[in-house]
Order: sequence, then C-alpha cells, then structure tokens
Amino acid sequence: REFFASLHAQAAVFGTAIVGGDTNAWNGPLTISVTLFGEPTGSGPVRRRGAKPGDALLVTGALGGSILGHHLDFTPRVKEAQQLHALASLHAMIDLSDGLSTDLYHLCEESGCGAEVWAEAVPISSTAHQMKSPPSPLEHALNNGEDFELLLAVSTEDAARLLKTQPLATLGVNLTQIGCFLKEQGVYLKKGSTRQRLISQGYEHQFGP
Repeated sequence: REFFASLHAQAAVFGTAIVGGDTNAWNGPLTISVTLFGEPTGSGPVRRRGAKPGDALLVTGALGGSILGHHLDFTPRVKEAQQLHALASLHAMIDLSDGLSTDLYHLCEESGCGAEVWAEAVPISSTAHQMKSPPSPLEHALNNGEDFELLLAVSTEDAARLLKTQPLATLGVNLTQIGCFLKEQGVYLKKGSTRQRLISQGYEHQFGP
C-alpha cells in the first residue's frame, strides 16, 4: 500500500492513470511489473539512433551513488526532456538507468558511431563521493545504474546555446557537455592528454533461460 501510494502520487504529477496490472503469485520476494503507454509530442519521438560524428554529448544532473537512496526517490526527467525537445533538435537520447558507460554504448551501437567522454567534465554527485573507494567517485559516476538522468546528442551549435542559457535551471537541473561523438567506432575515456577504451561496466540485462 505504501508503494502504491507513492506510485500514484508520482503518476498524478504527470497526469498518468494507473489502470490495473498483472495478476500472478509465487513464493519469492515482491515482484513489480509496470507497463507505460504514451504518445510522442508534436516534435516526434527521440530515439537512440541518430547521433552524428561531431555531435556534442550532453547529460543532465550529476551522476553516481544512486544506491544510497536516489534510486528510490527520483522524479523522471519528463518535463526536462520535453523542454529540451522544444528548444533544440535532439539527434538521439537515452535515460541513464544502467550506467553511463553502458548506456552510451547503446547510443553508439544504434547510431553507428563512436564517442569520447572527457573525464574532467563528468558531473559527479555528492553521494558518489560518499561511496567506498575503490572504485573512485569518477568510476561510480561512469558505471553506477539508476541515475535516471538524460544522455543526449545535439549539434555543437545547439549545445553551445543550451549550455549558455541553461534552460533547465528553473527546474533545478544543470546541463553539462561531457564529450563528443566520433566517426570511428568505439567508446573512449579521455583523461588529460591520454585516451583509453571506456569499458562498459554498468548493469547488463540477462535474457534467455
């Protein structure tokens, strides 16, 4: 009942109705299955594919350490996504549910290009600094799941404008450029003058028997 009360309150914020659900039983712990139906805005849907070499890689908010409580107390970035979609041409976008290092690979695979992440630019949450080290706060920011921030690809022109005006500041959210998309395949992490492969170390879903 407590879970439903919170779910209902969050759904009300976005005008979403909760209408039934699965009926099942088993002897294990609580299982929750949610299916969400929606409609694209007038600008159309933003998919994972569409990032282009030379595009800027932007992220909302700060990353890492969600396991300390953020994963149970967050507001989906729906309003932020809609506002960005109205202000710029979003070439591709994904929410960070499995970790930056993993979800960025999804964008690149779907878009057929590579990406470079600038280590010094990654916004690290205060909770990531509270996590046990090693791994480092940066590694938490790169690999922790359930941040639920937005990772997006836009042109350099749109990126410069969005970063200057910070249109999400009224919602308490910052936009940061953390890298760029490349023509060459692969995802890389650049620290100072060195560049190395960024290994996908976020949550990997397992499918099959």
